[in-house]
Amino acid sequence: MEPGSPLVGRSIAENNLRALRKLFLAEVVRDGQTLASVGPEFVLEAKDRLLFCGDVESVATLQEITGLTFFGQHHLNGQNLLEVVVSSSATFCNNTLKSSQFRDRFDAVVVAIRRGHERLEGGLGNIILQAGDTLVLAPGKRFEALRRQHRKEFVLVNDLDSSAKLDLVKSSYVLFGFVAVIALALTNVLPIIKGLALYLIAVLAFGIVNLGELRRRFPTDIVVIVGSALSIAQLMISTGLSERMGDMFIEMFNGWGVFGALVATYLVTLILTELVTNNAAAALAFPIGYSMSVAYGVDPMPFIMAVLFGASASFVSPYGYQTNLLVYSVGNYQLKDYMRIGIPISIVYSVLVLALIPYFFPF
Repeated sequence: MEPGSPLVGRSIAENNLRALRKLFLAEVVRDGQTLASVGPEFVLEAKDRLLFCGDVESVATLQEITGLTFFGQHHLNGQNLLEVVVSSSATFCNNTLKSSQFRDRFDAVVVAIRRGHERLEGGLGNIILQAGDTLVLAPGKRFEALRRQHRKEFVLVNDLDSSAKLDLVKSSYVLFGFVAVIALALTNVLPIIKGLALYLIAVLAFGIVNLGELRRRFPTDIVVIVGSALSIAQLMISTGLSERMGDMFIEMFNGWGVFGALVATYLVTLILTELVTNNAAAALAFPIGYSMSVAYGVDPMPFIMAVLFGASASFVSPYGYQTNLLVYSVGNYQLKDYMRIGIPISIVYSVLVLALIPYFFPF
């Protein structure tokens, strides 16, 4: 609470701090003294520190309240929070954040700590950390480099967005512009790709969204992976490679007919999705399945469904899907653990898929 804030001298109820969505005021720190469970009639003073409890992703709600200034706002505003789990091999286990010099070692501020389903309260710097504790961090610029140097300290779990939402005026401009682009495309006045490009340039030029925010939110990794896979798929079609591969599989499954081609498409996708991402696997396997459906002169829909289900069947390898790889390190699993559990699941899943696709999507 900065001096001169419009919230100073008014009660918590008058400032509407008791009706926040997914957040509630847990404590007030005044002159170094912690006041817990303050009532709605509690009057706020300048330099009070307010500690809120609740959903971390609702931090944006606080940023919209005029008169509240974040303590350590340079760490939180417009930046992703990270949720990490303390590893059993972490050197700071059984130590406090202060004694382990966590902030200096990792260039990150701990915003919240959860142990099991319980949020730990009080001074975070004096809490003794244990293996399995979940820390919500506001990372600095050097965090990623320092984290790579200390790989055994904790496991990155999830990104938590703490950015402020657009205000009502900017939201109205964004909505109006988007509707205008759609309307121009529907009336054949302007192609939607060109319209969206001009729309993006406009929101950047008028400061509705800044370049840093756009760069941070843009899913670059997904675009690169899917874009590369689609480019390769297009080359496979244009060079005739997919057709030749389709002929090869038809010859391999000679005597099985169109169902054999469906099985081949599914198995190719299944193998690919265990090695690469499901998006890339689907993009690479689709030209092969489509070529075989054309060669047999049947409806391509069963082959498309075989690609879709096959791309979602990453059970045997920890490398084909993010969640598999995530628990791989946390649970100290080995490849044989995935194979022991995943192979039976994959067999049952595959039998059901190959039996039901021709029933619901006839050739």
